[in-house]
Amino acid sequence: MTANGNARKQQNLSDEVFDARYFKALDRFDISLASTMWVYDNVRAGSQVLHVGCGAGTLALLKRKGVTITGVDTSREFALAARRNGYDASFQADPGSLPFPGQSFDYVVSFGLLDALAASEEESLLEEMKRVLRSDGVSLHGIECSNAVTGNDHTTRFLKVFQHVAIEPRCDFCLSAEDFLDANGRESKLEPDFLEYLRGLSFKERRAFDLAMGYVCSRVSDLGVSMPSNATQFLLKASDAPLGSFYDEHRDRRGLFSHSEIARTADGLCLDRSRQAVFDDGWFHPALLPPVARWMSKQARIRFQANEMAAITLDLTTRIPDLIRQPLGLEISLNGVRLCAFTLYRYGWLELAISIPESLRIKSRGEFELALRADRTAPLKQHENDANDDREVSIAVCNLTVHK
Repeated sequence: MTANGNARKQQNLSDEVFDARYFKALDRFDISLASTMWVYDNVRAGSQVLHVGCGAGTLALLKRKGVTITGVDTSREFALAARRNGYDASFQADPGSLPFPGQSFDYVVSFGLLDALAASEEESLLEEMKRVLRSDGVSLHGIECSNAVTGNDHTTRFLKVFQHVAIEPRCDFCLSAEDFLDANGRESKLEPDFLEYLRGLSFKERRAFDLAMGYVCSRVSDLGVSMPSNATQFLLKASDAPLGSFYDEHRDRRGLFSHSEIARTADGLCLDRSRQAVFDDGWFHPALLPPVARWMSKQARIRFQANEMAAITLDLTTRIPDLIRQPLGLEISLNGVRLCAFTLYRYGWLELAISIPESLRIKSRGEFELALRADRTAPLKQHENDANDDREVSIAVCNLTVHK
């Protein structure tokens, strides 16, 4: 990547990314966040949480409870994404050899990490997780079992390491539209007309479907409805201390209903989170979690006011295919004056810092329009099931910050 601007040091966004612009309280019912909400309701405010196999930061919403969250993943890109999406710290490391001293965390969490491990491998990994847990710490896990391994098998393995274990099947019938359409290999066959109905849903209609499914899932948990004994997905809690309530040991969702705007940071004004910034229709709404970013069509603009401005910083990435053979050309201008032009020829996040000429600052009188333009777009859809998602995008942008 080349650019007329210097790469800037990555920031820790912490809880700044979770204001109302990115997460509405209604989103707690999104079925894709069901596991996150289970953890949210089971961790103590202000506690220390380790997420093993953190991916791109799926538990970042815990920052709304004042939790300090650390991530570990074997992928360097995932570890960096988790930090960008709000984790306090993240590391590329082998889960079987965690880079932390003993008794460092109140909670250790994983999802999907234990699914396919042999008994000896799972027990070894659990011993390492227990090592970094405090004596009264709790281990929280989401597990999808194969036909050969059952929930009882995992319970037996956990009991070799922890004194107290509780396990509950998840709602196999409460799935997102995407999961229903990607149901290859599931034991129960889905009706063809139901799948055809899901394929015909628009992007917004699928969103509504996922919220409805999430609401059903939450009510099932709240009402203590018994799940089928042949379930293949489980939630599991383990500790050497006696366990509290399985679903809501520390339930406090007041942080989900906060609508305070957090736009000013120590580094300046973040346009992503400022209600005064106007994003035109060249932008798509920011994704939920993660990543906290807006996808851009071929060109887009942002109007904002700033009394002082010495530089603009931003992070951007792309999924445009064949980037090496056909680099993506980008141009950024302010009030019609080109600030920089560059090409992307590698995947990953690019962190830009662009200086603003003093003459442009004086002439603007505090009124600005930032424009970004790409030379091509590509469909955002990732597979054939996204046939109705006809959005054409070029880059994803976040952390747009105006510096004095």
